[in-house]
Amino acid sequence: MDTLEYIVDKYQLKYKDHSPCEIPEVGRMHLVEWFHDLGFKVGAEIGVEEGIFSEMICKANPGVKLYAIDPWKAYEGYRDHVNQEYLDSIFAKTVNRLAPYNVTIMRKFSSSALRKFEDESLDFVYIDANHELPYIMDDICLWEKKVRPGGIVSGHDYYASMGMYSKCQVKYAVDCYVQAFKVKSFFLLSTKEFIPDKFRDRPRSWMFIKEPIDWDAYNKRRHP
Repeated sequence: MDTLEYIVDKYQLKYKDHSPCEIPEVGRMHLVEWFHDLGFKVGAEIGVEEGIFSEMICKANPGVKLYAIDPWKAYEGYRDHVNQEYLDSIFAKTVNRLAPYNVTIMRKFSSSALRKFEDESLDFVYIDANHELPYIMDDICLWEKKVRPGGIVSGHDYYASMGMYSKCQVKYAVDCYVQAFKVKSFFLLSTKEFIPDKFRDRPRSWMFIKEPIDWDAYNKRRHP
């Protein structure tokens, strides 16, 4: 089944080959249903925390092979979780939560886990790890290579914030990647505005359909 055709037909989108295309009243719980409808069999979540979304993926896709990748480790440069005892406790919760499913838990940094995967071996990836610019940009660029053409590259927290105690630069990274590689099938799930009595997935998820990259054309644009 063609991934783009499925999404456009399902939501009757006025898709005009531009980015981004917003899909109102849709969130990441719908995204996992797409995986099922499209027959996706193997994927990875990068940044797992307590395994709540990993479990959601597995429940919606019985038999899916999921790789749950997270270091569960406090380190310099990551402000969200700095207490190793807490991270060890949520790792234990994750192991218990995901035990009933076909999940391989990889307690590794995403850059270390990459070498375990062949290029274009995944149907989907969902990125929800360190949201600061160098990390999220690396995750998008490196894990995109592991997704097959027609698969879905996606992630959480599409916004930008530069608070004192937390930085989220996902929007910058995603927008930069989409522009640099001329990604056409780039979607935002749910609307930016709050609409009373309507669904709102906060923060929004983002996704694009993996397309083969014409590296010759890309290099010519960079070095005409």
